[in-house]
Amino acid sequence: MEGNSGGGGGADRGGGGGERGGNDVELVCKTLQVEHKLFYFDLKENPRGRYLKISEKTSATRSTIIVPSSGISWFLDLFNYYVNSDDHDLFSKELQLDTKVFYFDIGENRRGRFLKLEKGIGEEELFGITGPGE
Repeated sequence: MEGNSGGGGGADRGGGGGERGGNDVELVCKTLQVEHKLFYFDLKENPRGRYLKISEKTSATRSTIIVPSSGISWFLDLFNYYVNSDDHDLFSKELQLDTKVFYFDIGENRRGRFLKLEKGIGEEELFGITGPGE
């Protein structure tokens, strides 16, 4: 697993998310590589406020979610709870932030434990993250 940080740039990640007006400013950018996936964590700001943009990129797909500033702390606390827990009896949880709902589900397959994060009802899977110790 590798982590990098940088600023500016981001052009190779593609558009989307809260970047419609062109007034978005990147405040902090972090990149994390897990196996064949790249994860981008970008704290940005636009005239409507700050938000956290989380993107997952594989060779074939790219998924992005936007977490509003009002919920970044709650989102990260719940994310850390799943990633750092050794408990095998974790339950699915949901987090409602403004008009968005995020679903956290823990799973396991032949490759190990993973965290599945989804946004909204009936939307596609955003990304799976392999947890510690796998």
